[in-house]
Amino acid sequence: MINLGYNERRLIEMLRGRGSMSRTELARDMDVSAPTLTRLTSSLLEAGMIREADEARTGGGRGKPSTALELDPDGLFTLGVYFNPDDLRICVADLNGQIRAEIRQDLQDHSFQHIMSIAEPAAREVVLKANVDTSRILGCGLSFPGHFSRNPGHVFQIPQFASWHDVDVDRDFQPFFDYPVHHENDGKAVILSELYYGVGRNLANFAMIWLTYGIGGGVVVQRHLYRGSNRNAGEFGGLFPKSHHRPSGQDLCNQLASGGITINRLCEIDESYADHPKVTEWLGRATDQLRALALTVARTLDPSAIVFGGSLPDWLIGEIVKRLGSLESLGEDFFVEPPEIRKSGLSEVPHLGAATIPLYRATTPSYYSGRALKGWA
Repeated sequence: MINLGYNERRLIEMLRGRGSMSRTELARDMDVSAPTLTRLTSSLLEAGMIREADEARTGGGRGKPSTALELDPDGLFTLGVYFNPDDLRICVADLNGQIRAEIRQDLQDHSFQHIMSIAEPAAREVVLKANVDTSRILGCGLSFPGHFSRNPGHVFQIPQFASWHDVDVDRDFQPFFDYPVHHENDGKAVILSELYYGVGRNLANFAMIWLTYGIGGGVVVQRHLYRGSNRNAGEFGGLFPKSHHRPSGQDLCNQLASGGITINRLCEIDESYADHPKVTEWLGRATDQLRALALTVARTLDPSAIVFGGSLPDWLIGEIVKRLGSLESLGEDFFVEPPEIRKSGLSEVPHLGAATIPLYRATTPSYYSGRALKGWA
């Protein structure tokens, strides 16, 4: 649908991170000539991806204020499909990351055919509800828990999706949707939405620890999603063997079950459990395990921030962040400034993370595969 050049992507990235900017500011910060900037902006204005803002920019100097440019939210739309053991969530998001319409549906049957029999009509319904120009829908981003195997199309599933062992993500999802499908697992999809719309909007380097029934995450290096050699960078759950207690939602459910309390969904663990002995025991151990993980991430990657999020109940994530953030040091002999420990504000919208996948591939400079020359549009 679109084929943006390197500098066009850079311009979109600047407007996404900073908001409206004048042409003078854009030319200066992109280090391109005025004629080059004119070509870039003319192309993107014509394509409907940017627009002239209502308010002009003064620039701090004399003379007539210059017209500011900003992203046009109606320039592109994306479809996001996210599912986990509890529910299916689908949305249409615009170029500014605003959700125009969404559908959420609880899941009981986790078979591939059942879930897709729900997802296919729901995706069409949410597009109708959004009432957007369908010719501007860039693609469909899809995410769910699991990590990649050596086969590029195969994903190791969590136990609830164990029957998906023959599903090929590059082949088997496309027939159910009307737009090109792109996939990342849940942790990597959500860190993309953090990069564009959340904590990482103005950060070059940060990591995310995603706590659900399992443990996942992602790493952004120089505003690029770092996948690693096998696309499994940031799969932090592998540091906590499943044969031992681990800081995961499933482990918390098992802990409560050992005390005679059956939990069917993580959302059932509300703050009424805050003083329950099994929960306080788990929280103390999990916080220490996550402190060690944060120390490993800090020592290895030296990020500006480590963001915690997930479908683990919000109050539990908040308590973990509070405890880790109050520590003077993440570990012995750690004398440098620790990364900021932050709580994600996007845990409730993992489907926005899914919707960000096609946008990231089409508009981010770091995903550009052509030649990047200074001043080249």
